[in-house]
Amino acid sequence: MIFLASVLLSWSEIARTLGLRERAKGVGDGTVDGHNYAVVQRGDEVYIILPDYPRERCEDVVKKLLQKLKPDAEIKVASAGYASTHCNYCLAPLSLPHRCHRCGGWYCAEHRLPERHDCPGGSGVRIAQQVQRKEKRKMSERKEKIVAVQVPCA
Repeated sequence: MIFLASVLLSWSEIARTLGLRERAKGVGDGTVDGHNYAVVQRGDEVYIILPDYPRERCEDVVKKLLQKLKPDAEIKVASAGYASTHCNYCLAPLSLPHRCHRCGGWYCAEHRLPERHDCPGGSGVRIAQQVQRKEKRKMSERKEKIVAVQVPCA
């Protein structure tokens, strides 16, 4: 299984923190609970590959690894499905999806309004800027949030 998360750390910090054996710059291997895993960094995206770990425990392992990288962050792990099962803005699982009438995307209750998901289909620029300023203030007051999403196999 493959999981994708956005983590702002340098490769050397990731490799040192997780104790990885580097294959190449941005690619390393490790073991957790006797099972192998690999980590690949591309910019601020980190792929965690769990080839031989039991499927039902993969999300726990990903959470454990990300918690090592960012101990004070709130970690959320989800499996991405069809577009209508996860918010197209924050990737939160949706029990009651809202479809945007401007862009056609699927969003959670928090991001259902066009100005809350930077809708490309409308002209609410001034309102969007006000909302962004408010959200930036909230983000500075809250913990960092890391969302890891299972990448569907092709």
